[in-house]
This record gives sequence, C-alpha cells and structure tokens, in this order.
Amino acid sequence: KAKEMVLTGQMITAQEALDMGLINKVVPDDKLMEEAIKMARSIAKHSAIALAIAKKTLNTAANAADIYTAGAIENAMFSLTFATEDQDEGMKAFLEKRKPQFQGK
Repeated sequence: KAKEMVLTGQMITAQEALDMGLINKVVPDDKLMEEAIKMARSIAKHSAIALAIAKKTLNTAANAADIYTAGAIENAMFSLTFATEDQDEGMKAFLEKRKPQFQGK
C-alpha cells in the first residue's frame, strides 16, 4: 500500500495510516513533542550498542533475498550483542534486580 501511495500520490488521513499499519500511533498536534520525548526516553533506557545492532539487523534483513537469509542475518547480528560489555551489565543488573548502567561497549 505504501508503494502505491508513493507512486500515485494518494493522500490518506493519519487514522487510515494507523489502520493500515503504516504508522504506530496517532497523537494530537499539541501532544506530539511530549509523545516523541516519551518514546525517546523509552528507547534511551537500552544499550546504545544493542540498539545499533538491532537497527542494522532490521535494515539488513528487510532487504534479504529470502526468509532464510533474513534469519541468518538476524542470528549473526544477535550473537554480536553477546560479545558486548553492555550485555554483561544487562545480565548482572537483571540478576541483581537493578537498572543497568550501559556504557555503549
């Protein structure tokens, strides 16, 4: 549907985009910045290196030739997260029932 919209110039409402799954949320104009900051804070709680790996995985796997290649990419990238200091910190924090202090390493 997104490709059709781009190629035809078809306009839709925010609600229609939400219903189609093209966007995740619709918020009033006066709440946009508040909601964006809320989402940014939620994302920022996680390891920056793990987020970078996740983003690269999503972008790379989305362009994979088939589901098997996408799965292999995901597995390879997921294993990279286990070689990070942030992963160690995340596990320690979980076991110690505290918030992790990620360093991006």
